[in-house]
Order: sequence, then C-alpha cells, then structure tokens
Amino acid sequence: MHVINPKEDFPEIGTVQNPAVFYDGRDASVCYEPSVRSEGGNVVLKFRGVIDFRITPVNIDGLRDCRYPVNPWAFNEVIGGAETARWHILKARLWIVTFNDLTIEVLFRTVEIIRRDAEEGPQDRALVNTLNGLQGTGIIAL
Repeated sequence: MHVINPKEDFPEIGTVQNPAVFYDGRDASVCYEPSVRSEGGNVVLKFRGVIDFRITPVNIDGLRDCRYPVNPWAFNEVIGGAETARWHILKARLWIVTFNDLTIEVLFRTVEIIRRDAEEGPQDRALVNTLNGLQGTGIIAL
C-alpha cells in the first residue's frame, strides 16, 4: 500500500477555507477554495459512483494519526488499500482529501471538475448555485 498524488490535475487546495459538500447517496459534490497560486476562486468536483463517503474533523496537526501517510491541503490517493481491494471489480479509488480543519475520505469510481470560476465567495453558495444550475439536465436531481 502507498499514497500518491492522483493523476488528475486539479487546482491546488487553499489553506484557509473548508469545503462545502453535498452527498446524495450516489454522488458527492465538493466545492473548495483553490490556493492563490492556482488563481483562487472556487472549484466544484463531482465524485460519481460513490461507495463510501466520510467527513472527519481532523485538522492538519492531527494528520499524523491518520492510518495512511497523507499530505496536508492535498488530494491523496491510496493505492493497494483494503478499501479498494473489496471493490476491485468496480475499479474503485480511495482519496483522502485534506483541508484546514477536516478530512474527506471518498471511495468512488470517477471524478471530474464540473465548475471552476475566478469569483471568490462562500463555498456553500457556489456549490448551491452549481447544483441549481445542473438541475433538470439529468446530471443531478435535488
């Protein structure tokens, strides 16, 4: 088992704001603030085919107690863990995404950026606006 940076080239996570999250039992949407180096704003990711989804109130200092050696403010993909072995037929992936005061663990099939904008603002508002914009497209039903 080892932890890598995922192959996806998503904007680097900012070090201030925690994300806004919506999980409907099938898919999860996560809106986060990218770092200033990534030009700020908001990014919304859509995880599809979610098998397991957890939010844990672990801050950066608590990461040393994580069962996997993950990096702070980063997308960490666990390769060869027990979680993915059970779901190998689905080609499931396990990511541990670390933010300032919480950690998201998601076991899923695919992930993509569904929105990226330069406008700064609360992540919850950006996520709701994104989800409302997708309503009626067959992409999501609220």
